Amino acid sequence: MTQLLTAFLLLAVHFLTGYGVLNLLKVKLQAVMHGSLSLLLGIAVASLLPFFLQLAYIPLTTATVFGTLIIVMLLVNVKVLLSKHKPVISKKDFSLKVYEIPFVALITFLVLISIWRSYILPPTPRDLLSGPEAIAEFAVREHTFINSIFNLSLESTNNQFKPPFITCLQLIYKLAGFPFGQWWLGAIVASFIIFLYNALKRTVHPILAGALVFLFMAAPELYGYTFMVLFDYSNMVFFFLSCYFLFEYFRDKEVRNFYLSTLLMAFAVYIRSETLVLAAMMVPAVLFVQWKWKTGIKQMAITAGIFIVAAFLFYWIPQSLYIKHYLPANYDMGALIRKDLFDLAPLWKRFGDMTSQLMYGEFGKLLWGYIMYVFLIFLVAELVITKAKLSVVARNWLYAVLVVYVGLPILGFVLPLMDLEHTTKRGLMKILPLMLLYLANNKLLVVVSDWLRKYEFGGAKDTGGVARPQPRPTDSKKAKHSSR
Repeated sequence: MTQLLTAFLLLAVHFLTGYGVLNLLKVKLQAVMHGSLSLLLGIAVASLLPFFLQLAYIPLTTATVFGTLIIVMLLVNVKVLLSKHKPVISKKDFSLKVYEIPFVALITFLVLISIWRSYILPPTPRDLLSGPEAIAEFAVREHTFINSIFNLSLESTNNQFKPPFITCLQLIYKLAGFPFGQWWLGAIVASFIIFLYNALKRTVHPILAGALVFLFMAAPELYGYTFMVLFDYSNMVFFFLSCYFLFEYFRDKEVRNFYLSTLLMAFAVYIRSETLVLAAMMVPAVLFVQWKWKTGIKQMAITAGIFIVAAFLFYWIPQSLYIKHYLPANYDMGALIRKDLFDLAPLWKRFGDMTSQLMYGEFGKLLWGYIMYVFLIFLVAELVITKAKLSVVARNWLYAVLVVYVGLPILGFVLPLMDLEHTTKRGLMKILPLMLLYLANNKLLVVVSDWLRKYEFGGAKDTGGVARPQPRPTDSKKAKHSSR
C-alpha cells in the first residue's frame, strides 16, 4: 500500500510538472492527449534534475532530489496557480464508442502486463547492469553519480559513459522505495500508447486506429522493451512526439508547436546522443516549409538554429562537459569514428543488411511482426492508385520515416560500435510509430475510414474521401478551423 501511494504521488508530481510546461508553452490538446503528454514531459524533466544537482556538486539525497522535483513542479505551475481560468474537462473527453472497447481492452491488457513486469522484474540487460543501473545503485548509498563504480575495472565496456537519463530515473525511483527502480518505464509506455491511439483517431476511424495500435503493440521485439529497460523505447517516444508537433507546426503555423517539438527533440537527444544526427536531418524539412511560406533568410536561420542548437546542448552537456570535466575516467569519443570514411562499401552493406535482415527478412518478421509489410503494401498501393499524389501530411511522415531509414545506416557506418544486431536493431523502433502515422494519412485508409463513418452515422454525406479529424480544444480560432 505504501508503494502504491508513493507511485501515485510520483506520477502526480510528473503530471503536474509536464502540465505546467505545456501551459508555459501555451499548448492545448484534447484532454486525454494533453494528460498523457503532460506525464511524459514530467518524467523527462525529472530525468534532468538529479543530473543538474550532480553538475552543481549537490549530494543526491532523498531531500535534495525530491525537494528539487517539488520546487520545479511549483515553479512551472506559477502561471497556472495565479490564473483565474481553470481547465474544464467533460465526460465526453473520455468517452468510448462500443466498437472501440474490444481493441482498447486488448491493448490495455498488454499495457498492464508491461507495467506489472516493469515493477516485479529486476533489470537484466547487460548494457544497463554495467552502466546506468550500477551507477544509480551506488548513488543511493554514496549520494553521487561519481561513485565507487569508477574504481572498478571498466575497460571492457563504455556503458558508464551512457547518457544519465536512465541513471537519474533509476535513482529517483530507488530513493522512493522501488528496489528495481524501473517502474517509470510502465508510465512512459502507458502514456505513449494513450497518446498514439488518440493521435490516430484524429485522422482515421477508431476501429482502424485500434487495429494499428494493436499491430504496433504486437511487434515482439518492441513489446519486450516495454518492460525491459534500455534507452531505445523512451528515445522512440520522444523522437516521435517531436516529429508529431513539428508537423503540427507545418500545418497550423503555431509557433508554440515548434517550441514544443524542439524541446521534445532535445529530450530525444538527451536519451540517445546519436539522435543528434537525425535531428539535423529534420532541419531541411523545417527550412523547406519556411521557404514555401516565403519566410526571410534571417528568420529561416533563426528557426533552424533554435531547433538544432537546443538538441546540440542536450548532447554536449552530458556527453562532453560532464564526461570530460566531471568523471574520473577518460573516454576518447574520437576513437569511435571510422577511420576510412571514403570507403563506402560498408555503408551500402549496412543499408542492404538492415533492409533485408532486420526489416523485411524472416528475422524481421520475428522482430516486428507484420507492421513493416503493412506499411510497404499500403505505400505502394497509394503510389500506384493516386499516381504518387500524396497528401502533405503523408509526405511529412514519409520524410520522417526516410530520416530514420537513411540515418541509422549512416550512423552505423560512421560509428562501427553501432552494430547491426543490437544498436541498429533497437534503433529501428523509432521508425514504427512514424509508419503508423503515415498509414493514418494513407488515402486508401482515409477512404475506408470515411466509409466506416458514413455507415456509423447512417449514410452521411460523402466527404470526398477526406477523413473527419477529431476536434481538439485550442485557444486559437485559426487553428480550430484549420484542417489537414
